Formats: sequence, C-alpha cells, structure tokens
Amino acid sequence: MSKIDIVKHLIGLFEVMNVDEFLTYLTDDAEYRFGNYPAAVGKAAVEATIKASHLDHIKGIAFGIKNIWEIDDAVVCELEITYTRLDDSTLVLPCLDVFRMTGDKVRAMLVYMDASPLFAA
Repeated sequence: MSKIDIVKHLIGLFEVMNVDEFLTYLTDDAEYRFGNYPAAVGKAAVEATIKASHLDHIKGIAFGIKNIWEIDDAVVCELEITYTRLDDSTLVLPCLDVFRMTGDKVRAMLVYMDASPLFAA
C-alpha cells in the first residue's frame, strides 16, 4: 500500500470514528497536533487528544479530499471537512493535514485548521 493509500484509509477511519484502528497505524512515539492544541505524543495521549479535540462533540464527519501529495516521507492532504453536530446541523471547514511517515506508520500527524466555528454557540 502506498503512503497516499494509507492516508486515505486513515481518513476513512476518522469518518467512521474508528480511533482504535487508527492508532494501529501510528508509531509508538507518534505526535499528533490538532490546530492550536498542544501536541500529544504516544498512542494513549493521541487517543485522548483526538477525542477531546472534537470527536466527542460531533455526530458525524465526512472528508472531501481536494488535493493530496506525497513528498519524500510526507503526505500532505488538502481537505474540506463536513461536520455533523450533535444538533444535526452541519458545518464545512477547510483543513490541511501533514502526515510524516516511517515506513507504513505515521510518526506525526499535523492538522492545520481553525476549528473554533465548530464550538461556537
């Protein structure tokens, strides 16, 4: 499986909110940074951060990949993310993700987006 195929699979795991399988694709010391939240390092910290950052606050999520590039050990993915909130309203936000890979594992996932509209009252 190519690095791009792995990243597309990981994005699919987020769509079905399967954090457990997502974690199997990480190195043990993986770093995850979502927006302006502090970086999480290690699988347990990554799991807690993913859930706290937004997955516990939504009903659903869909990713529209606009562009995706593989450059050396990295995959860069430009996305539009459609969130379904707990009240069934939807919100579309732009996002850029950078996945740094070691072989077929993710050693860093950096999510560049402003998620504040998702939490606005």
